[in-house]
Amino acid sequence: MAATGAFRERLLGAWVEIRENLGRSILQALGVLLGVASVLGGFSISDSQRKRADQMYIKMGGLDKLNVQPKAAVRDGRPTAMQQANLGLRDADAIGGEALKADAIQGVSRQKNARSRVVSAYADQDRQISGIAGDFVPTNGYEVAQGRGFSNAEMEVGAPVVILGTEAASIFFPKGDALGQTLRIGDIPVTVIGTFRERVFRFRENQRNQFWWRNRIIAVPANLVQRRMNGDAYRRVDRVTFRIPDLNVMGAFSKQLSNLVKANHRLQEDFRLDDVAARIRRRDSQESVYDIIFMLSGVLALIGGGIVNVNIQMAGLKERVREVGVKMAIGASGREIFKGFMTEALLLTALGGLAGLVLGVGFSWIITKSIGIPLYMTPASFLWAYGLAAVFGFLFALYPAWKASRLSPMEALRYE
Repeated sequence: MAATGAFRERLLGAWVEIRENLGRSILQALGVLLGVASVLGGFSISDSQRKRADQMYIKMGGLDKLNVQPKAAVRDGRPTAMQQANLGLRDADAIGGEALKADAIQGVSRQKNARSRVVSAYADQDRQISGIAGDFVPTNGYEVAQGRGFSNAEMEVGAPVVILGTEAASIFFPKGDALGQTLRIGDIPVTVIGTFRERVFRFRENQRNQFWWRNRIIAVPANLVQRRMNGDAYRRVDRVTFRIPDLNVMGAFSKQLSNLVKANHRLQEDFRLDDVAARIRRRDSQESVYDIIFMLSGVLALIGGGIVNVNIQMAGLKERVREVGVKMAIGASGREIFKGFMTEALLLTALGGLAGLVLGVGFSWIITKSIGIPLYMTPASFLWAYGLAAVFGFLFALYPAWKASRLSPMEALRYE
């Protein structure tokens, strides 16, 4: 209780000293304020960019996806004999992969693309046709807005039905009556059974919709493309996507899948795996360099402010020599003088740090607003900014406090 009372008394004394020398105190706190604002602002801008990118991946279907795609089967510009003998990525690879972790996989989608002439009563264009199968729609973030999706029977037999993205529907049926209408893809007449909800994502305000290409989709059952458009008896696919919500399983599954597909392809690595979560981890690792740069700029501001702070404290000490001498003469020990000066410096650091957090939030808001992304701040950014200020505030307060505690009472009382 006695220690608590002494601390309260020192804190009150420090507060009185700060109020009575407000101008000097503001100058002392200025370095801390700018340092904290700099660290918090830098971290927040980095966090906001990262959060926005994560939102884009989530809108594309989620962060828990592992994509398998065929590589271009060439070496030095020419395919090798083994590559020519291989059949590329196939349905069998998807089926085998699903069997590896059937309990962990919550969706498998397959995609087989084709290029064809698409003709309606209103338009005639050369378009990419997306043959889809499995859980393509939810895995890739699509939603059927009107009509319905493909039934299992339509998927299996490759029925001549189609679902259009909003852009494709507006081009081929500008009057908005796409459902039930017939398109001709190449020589095959297909019936429109649904339209997808429009996909919109702008990384920055007033920026072009980055998902515009997703609204151009013309989706038909993959078996329709494989059997009637490409004439592919080997049921090759252009992309297989596995959805695994437990990211702890993803790494082991990726290795097992790679071994399986490599074995299926006669030990040729003519495919590539794209783990979305790993891609994000690589991005975070690269962006951590920017975090270090932001932190260093803040640390430099804190060091500069700390040096100025020491000079001001030393100048202030000269004005308070007699005050220190009087305290020592009435019984205050050097340790108590040290604690008093440290309390004052740390209180200034705390107040300057709080003001720096407020300034940092305002600074971050202005910057993110100007580049057109929502502001996102993490508790870790606040802790780092305030923690660094506390550490440097403590270190730079040591010397003036030590100097004050070492004063001789007699010399201090004679000081003019």
